[in-house]
Amino acid sequence: MIGADLEMFCLLRNRQLARLLRRSLPSIIAVLSTMMLVAVAEAAPSSVIDSLRTPAQQIDTRLPTPLIGVARAGNDLFSVGPHGLILRSSDSGKSWEQVPSPVASDLVQVRFRDAQHGWIVGHDSLLLHTSDGGRSWAVQLDGRSLLTLLREFYGQRADNGDSVAQDMLQEIDLAMGTSASPDVLAAPLLDVLFDANGQGFVVGAFGMILRSTDDGATWEPWVERTENDRRMHLYALAEHRGRFFVSGEQGLLMHLDQQSQRFVMLETPYSGTLFGVHAASDLLLVHGLRGNLFVSRDQGQEWLKIETGLTASLVSAVEQDSQLILVSQNGEMIALDRGSLQVTPLRAANAGEVHAASATDKAGRLVVTRFSGAQVVEIAQAK
Repeated sequence: MIGADLEMFCLLRNRQLARLLRRSLPSIIAVLSTMMLVAVAEAAPSSVIDSLRTPAQQIDTRLPTPLIGVARAGNDLFSVGPHGLILRSSDSGKSWEQVPSPVASDLVQVRFRDAQHGWIVGHDSLLLHTSDGGRSWAVQLDGRSLLTLLREFYGQRADNGDSVAQDMLQEIDLAMGTSASPDVLAAPLLDVLFDANGQGFVVGAFGMILRSTDDGATWEPWVERTENDRRMHLYALAEHRGRFFVSGEQGLLMHLDQQSQRFVMLETPYSGTLFGVHAASDLLLVHGLRGNLFVSRDQGQEWLKIETGLTASLVSAVEQDSQLILVSQNGEMIALDRGSLQVTPLRAANAGEVHAASATDKAGRLVVTRFSGAQVVEIAQAK
């Protein structure tokens, strides 16, 4: 089962899925009777659907649609959600159209390196990739291919007497003992990030981390190359000028040490889950539960707590000129000046729980995702 911190993460960025687990199907239909989920539920066959081999169904994008992750790609926006849903907006978030998706598994995060190259992660160890600006998406990893990769990678080393690899094989077998499908590693992937040279990482539940040097065409497991022996969940990635950071449970923050080619721990003053990390030339920032926000000017050697005045968990940090806009789960927002570290309260993005936020191509505007879909919000100082 997924641990308490991962459940909290799902509540923050995948709340609709938690609701589906808590409610019976008749309750869902009663609450969401105008939504596409009704048609999907009524049309579903009695046999079990392989969500990794089934394309996402078409929906009516004019109706409220649950969305989780969101990202900007040039002048476009992309958002993802349950059942393999991928949406695209070419008018700064005012309207959305569905993009064909090769899978029906739940998607939780989308990232673009530039206007053409993007990645999506989700449940069932799923990773999708586009190289044409999001017009088409292809599977780079899923729970089947990842399971095969892990067993082959560590199996070869175990056969040569590598005790660490032998331990990793035991961990894999233990994880598969809880999978509903004997050939699918079902743990979710939660974030992915690539630099301009094609080096990137994907991270997820139970300490899963893999590295690629060719934009995701091939992957190498890096689980044992982290100071995360307890296999705490890894939630977020950040990168600046080739230096990667990853944050996770219980205040876990690591950075890539180039010399040892390992992710090593950076001490933080916070013991709660860090759902996000942001890296820039002059600032390293981490954020978590109950409005907790910490910044460092020296790449994580010393930390300063920022009093945000917020009580809800912070779900996104969005660059906006010389500021970072921090968005909370309940829609409250603040602006953090990157120079002075002064906090300015902003007008809240009301009307429901927020899962994620992204910049748009319009200055002074963000788009946030909710259980009811995407909403464009103005960045305005609170009165």
